[in-house]
Amino acid sequence: MDEILHYIRKSFPLIQAKKISVDSLIFEERIKMNCFYCGKYSASWKCPPRLPRLDYKKMLMEYDNAAFVYIRMPLKNMDYATVRSQSSVYLHRALLLCEKYLYQQNNAAAISFIGGSCKLCKNGCAAERCANPYQARSPVEALGINVVKSAEQEGIKIEFPVAEYMTRIGLLMW
Repeated sequence: MDEILHYIRKSFPLIQAKKISVDSLIFEERIKMNCFYCGKYSASWKCPPRLPRLDYKKMLMEYDNAAFVYIRMPLKNMDYATVRSQSSVYLHRALLLCEKYLYQQNNAAAISFIGGSCKLCKNGCAAERCANPYQARSPVEALGINVVKSAEQEGIKIEFPVAEYMTRIGLLMW
């Protein structure tokens, strides 16, 4: 087992992780279109159209290692919006600590991408610039990765529509 997977299991009891092949990521242009219909479009500093125009597939293929890092939270006794927000922030913070761990292991290019839009700022994004530029991360979907298909081929089931559990999934690269 890789050290990072051991670190995740030890440090974040609610988080699961699965190492995947970088080549197994499924890129589809149509996935980026979902961002256009999201309420965070043009409002979040880490979402389209504010993302740099890069060849994300080419960029990610430069990495040797990848892992899906995810959380499954039950909806019982909580409303959808609360579970969505709490699971997103918990996963986001865990991914940031995973990056820090990898940096300390001499992986200077380690990076993570979150599931859905950034929710670190309780009152939404600041108007002039990102209030947390060193902590905010872009969504996996904004890179054009079909998260549902990519996760499914790795044995990770994402339930749609959400009924009993909400699965939030991020991507860690190193």
